Amino acid sequence: MRSLTSVKRLSLCLYGSMLQHRIDFCQLVHLELCGGGPKWWNLLNWMLKSSPKLQVLKLNKCKERWFCSIEPNIEDRWVQPSSVPECLLFHLNTFVWKYYNGREEEKKLMTYILRNARCLKTATFSALEFESKEKATRKLKELVSLPRASSSCKLILV
Repeated sequence: MRSLTSVKRLSLCLYGSMLQHRIDFCQLVHLELCGGGPKWWNLLNWMLKSSPKLQVLKLNKCKERWFCSIEPNIEDRWVQPSSVPECLLFHLNTFVWKYYNGREEEKKLMTYILRNARCLKTATFSALEFESKEKATRKLKELVSLPRASSSCKLILV
């Protein structure tokens, strides 16, 4: 795992609890992360904190169907970090969330990112593929009213 400290691009698809090593990704600028498993929120928070130069963050649906079908545990909650990660303050300029569901924890995370990502230029969201067009549009439009740290940030709803 130590050899990962110098990677610039990384794609992870694993349970949050499976990544126990505390590594700093000091060169990482592009991260794709599949979410949905137990402790996924912890993994995301840890990756943001450990990647001070991160410029691009993509949250994807896992390609493994069995993994994606796991519903988040009701006790599995996103906890706002005690300090804003350096990447949000100085570097993150592109954020993509495929299959955004609009659950309460997802809204909390989005509020936090939009409120703290000072350099964010674009935030792109797409809804779950099985939702009706009207329901998906409503969920995505809720994001438009969220306050943003970057006055130049454009929200793109696809």
